[in-house]
Amino acid sequence: MQSIGWQNYVYDGALSGTEGLSKRLECIRIKLKNQPATGSVEYRTHVQGNGWQSYVRNGAMSGTKGQSKRLEAIQIRLTGQMAKGYDVWYRVHAQTYGWLGWAKNGSPAGTVGLSKRLEAIQIKLVPKGGDIPSPAYGAFVSKKGTTPKQKASGHDVAYRTYVQSLGWRSYVYDGQTSGTEGLAKRVEGIRLKLVNPSYSGSIKYRSYVQGYGWQDYVKNGALSGTKGQGRRLEAVQIRLTGNMAKHFDVWYRAHVQGRGWLSWAKNGKTAGTVGKSKRLEAVQVLVVPKGTRIK
Repeated sequence: MQSIGWQNYVYDGALSGTEGLSKRLECIRIKLKNQPATGSVEYRTHVQGNGWQSYVRNGAMSGTKGQSKRLEAIQIRLTGQMAKGYDVWYRVHAQTYGWLGWAKNGSPAGTVGLSKRLEAIQIKLVPKGGDIPSPAYGAFVSKKGTTPKQKASGHDVAYRTYVQSLGWRSYVYDGQTSGTEGLAKRVEGIRLKLVNPSYSGSIKYRSYVQGYGWQDYVKNGALSGTKGQGRRLEAVQIRLTGNMAKHFDVWYRAHVQGRGWLSWAKNGKTAGTVGKSKRLEAVQVLVVPKGTRIK
């Protein structure tokens, strides 16, 4: 830490770094302790002026020491049998943004191209199929073109919304927000699809539309709702079919006029409101292994 030096090791989701002191992280060491299986933890950092460094492992230093260069982002992953039995989750406290969402298994956390320092980090191991920390989205912010490319996980879900006066938003993935918050704009249509699904099956969904009520189910990227008719979506129901439904759950929630984010729903339950004339303003969707709980 800037002007502090090396802090003591912390464990299992505890905070390393500082909050509210405007001090930069300059380097980091991560290691496994009392690990139940073979393998290692690997990590790399995005350093001011240097960009992404090479991966190091098992307590080696990533970043710089004594050069007054800030860490801006980090990627962490497991290898060997540890990677088969566990996920590594992590989130960072970034300058002006505060705590970002949780990333896992090599996805970037932090910012790139925005000159923002990392100030703190939390890291924890979760057994495969264990509880996902919330929010499991919004872990990384970058200027266009600087986001490291990531391989699809095999059960990613992609979705986009048609928003009042804005039109179609770009596809987002795996718990990210599609729509708007704080702009009082209605979602009018939605499309969802699976990306490289692990099993046979599809994603089906339907919308409750102003003046029409519940529409029929559609699937695999087809439009649910309306486009250019000025009709708000008020609720959605989403479900998986085939072998995808046997192995995975689909979780989703809605940001609703006057209420903000409602609780998570899953597997065909209703997210949003019905009969209350409230517009749906944004959605988040996740496909996760069967039995995983979303908080």
